[in-house]
Amino acid sequence: MEFTNKLFDIHEFYNLSRYLFLNIEWNYNAFVKKTGITLPQLRVLWILKISEGISLGEIAKIGCWSPPTVTKMIKLLMGKNLVIREETINKKLYTLNLTLDGHTLIKTNQMKNGDEFSLIELLSIVNKEDILFTIDIFKSITTKSNNAFLFDYIEKLNNLELEIDFNHFNPSDKYMLKQLISLYNLLRGFILTIVNKHRNLLSTFKLTYPQLRALWIIDAFPGITSVKLSKLAYLAPSTANIIINNLYEKKLIYKEKSQLKNSLFLYISDMGEELLINEFDVNQKSLLIYKDIEFLSVNELDQLNIFMLKLNLALNNDFVEEYIEKTFAVIQKRLL
Repeated sequence: MEFTNKLFDIHEFYNLSRYLFLNIEWNYNAFVKKTGITLPQLRVLWILKISEGISLGEIAKIGCWSPPTVTKMIKLLMGKNLVIREETINKKLYTLNLTLDGHTLIKTNQMKNGDEFSLIELLSIVNKEDILFTIDIFKSITTKSNNAFLFDYIEKLNNLELEIDFNHFNPSDKYMLKQLISLYNLLRGFILTIVNKHRNLLSTFKLTYPQLRALWIIDAFPGITSVKLSKLAYLAPSTANIIINNLYEKKLIYKEKSQLKNSLFLYISDMGEELLINEFDVNQKSLLIYKDIEFLSVNELDQLNIFMLKLNLALNNDFVEEYIEKTFAVIQKRLL
């Protein structure tokens, strides 16, 4: 029973953390896209501003990306005249630096008081005790994940006011915003580290990570439509449709026609649920992907989950409780 309780607490903590991160990231990306780039591309600009002349490998490490992904983003940013590649004295080497347009775009994308931004919205509901406790936990997780280098990056991110222009915020709000920025970036590192670890373990199941998450959502909400799935998964509708088609071709889900035009209800198949159970048994029940949070006590997890749920609900992630309960009910019924 004790193991079951802790497994549920970890399942809850990861999914509350994941959905909080997705909500903030989605909200932030919608703001940034208006300026002609994506949030990951803007994050590359931040990294280059913080660490001039940094290598591609270091950018990938800080951003939790693969080197090929960074190479692709750098090429796009160079094409937009936001980044320039400059030769060093040793002409076999070069450095990546921001152009004037790159510096200007960072300034343009600073959130300001009055902007509709998740972190600013959370100001009214967080208190110092809860957020400092949560940051301390995430710092411990970050250290155990060998990602302590993120601490310096986050400190400089705040000092240079790259995400938020702190003018027109009172000193108390400015302090809390810096804590929220720290939490957001630690949260991002935590989630992406687990996602990358988990993705590598899914090859034996012939499943991608987005397909796995979509399968869990379809299992939790039988009869869900692709439109609803895209919202719950924080995916573009076109991406959600590709994932649904792949899952259907693999016979992991089935579809039923709706009376609404061009609408289908989605259900998990027996084969799909069996795959979910097997994958959970191999990679999650063993805590294989959760090694870095295994040290947390039940009391710490309880305190974290209360706070993380509060943040999710404040950002209208009101489906997250039902999702967690329904997915764990499947796990509990079949495994424990």
